[in-house]
Amino acid sequence: MNILAALLIASSIFGPAFTTQPKVNSKDLQRLTGTQWQGTLTYLDYRSNKKVSIPSHLTVIRSVEDKFSWVFEYQYPDEPKANSKDTVTISRDGRVIDGESVIERSSLGGDTTRIVTEKKGMDNDKSALFHYTYLIGASSLSIKKEVRYDGATEFIERNQFNWKR
Repeated sequence: MNILAALLIASSIFGPAFTTQPKVNSKDLQRLTGTQWQGTLTYLDYRSNKKVSIPSHLTVIRSVEDKFSWVFEYQYPDEPKANSKDTVTISRDGRVIDGESVIERSSLGGDTTRIVTEKKGMDNDKSALFHYTYLIGASSLSIKKEVRYDGATEFIERNQFNWKR
């Protein structure tokens, strides 16, 4: 009985240390560089509560200053004032990407990798949890952002990018 008790205590103390937290690596983002991605951004318009789709392009370039960073250049041909650049950085341990905690990294077969992350923030002037799903393939890329407001039980889809090259 003492051995069983000792094993239970040891597993409760050391068990979390032996669980593997998902990680991303530089190869995951390096796959995004090269030819420009073309597709759409579909977002929930909070004023009308309807989904709206607009053309979108994405160019990803590895940073020359930081080997853990990539510059994402978003272009919207029909709304050029919305064009933007964002620097996305992977933490050295691979557990955080662009300030988002990695909660899943899996292979979906073929050449597609699924990465799921979460991050706290503000949306529509409300505190919320953001849930991001990245599907990265050789010729397709999607990024879905879901939002769950504090006190709510369900996520709503805020936006989704779908690109091909």
